[in-house]
Amino acid sequence: MVSGYRHLPGNHCGSTALRNLLDFSGIRISEEMALGLGAGVCFYYVALDGQSPSRFINGRVGRLEEQFRELTGLPLVLETFDDADKSWAAARAAVDGGRPALLLTDLYYLDHYGSSAHFPGHAVVLAGYDDDVAYLSDTGFHELQTTRLENLARARHGRHPIFPLDGHMLTVGDDGDVNDPRSAAGRAIERNARQMLEPPLGDYEGLPALRRFAAEVGEWPTAIEDWQWCARFGYQVIERRGTGGGNFRLMYSRFLAEVGRDEAELAARAAAGWSAFAQALLAASEAETPEPRLWSRIGDEAAAVLATEEALWPALAG
Repeated sequence: MVSGYRHLPGNHCGSTALRNLLDFSGIRISEEMALGLGAGVCFYYVALDGQSPSRFINGRVGRLEEQFRELTGLPLVLETFDDADKSWAAARAAVDGGRPALLLTDLYYLDHYGSSAHFPGHAVVLAGYDDDVAYLSDTGFHELQTTRLENLARARHGRHPIFPLDGHMLTVGDDGDVNDPRSAAGRAIERNARQMLEPPLGDYEGLPALRRFAAEVGEWPTAIEDWQWCARFGYQVIERRGTGGGNFRLMYSRFLAEVGRDEAELAARAAAGWSAFAQALLAASEAETPEPRLWSRIGDEAAAVLATEEALWPALAG
């Protein structure tokens, strides 16, 4: 076990893991600050025919940890590995050297989750291990969780088309003086606005993806067979699966408030809109057959979310 490591539960895997990893090294920031300094808010909408669910959405940027490292300039070491033996040897060496390691996983393979859906990019902190299991510091759990070593290897090298993993590992290096990461807030906000307004993935990401999503989601029952599961999964990834509520926008509004930005109120309105939309998806998912009234409401709530986001990101870029 890493002596002195403290697991503090949080809302979202990546920001909780970053906060706890840095806290061990004496760098203390809030979870919301970790999300914001990684320019962590985004939106993805991808059709994955043949996958379950067949429509994938997510409100957080795919490379939070990498962007946090780049924007803050903190001495974080990111490593990837071409096979599971090498990646485990590196993680084990970090723990043996008295350092926790942030690992990216597909939670589908972790023993403390049910295997209901693949979710790659889930961040945990390796705090210890024995001959059979790894001890993981994981988001909202109040105690360290255990996963068999063979399943951790599968989780760290999952090949999901959305986010293939190569044993990604982040540790804190020993590179001298450390600046206050909060000084990167302005750069991080600018990056976040840019990746929503001019996303590198075109209409799969950012506002272009949200526009396409808002135009299509109300018609899911006529377009896809698994409309019920897609609606339920959409509710979960907006409101339940480690977002802090409101598709990460509630956490982001707190970050904006912490750094003194007036747009915090607008981000909070966006969060409320996402929560209302998620409830509409939940209600529709509980009907055995598609109910036009419920899917009409979904279309209306999606349009309202889009309008608020169309106001938020230009204001932050301004």
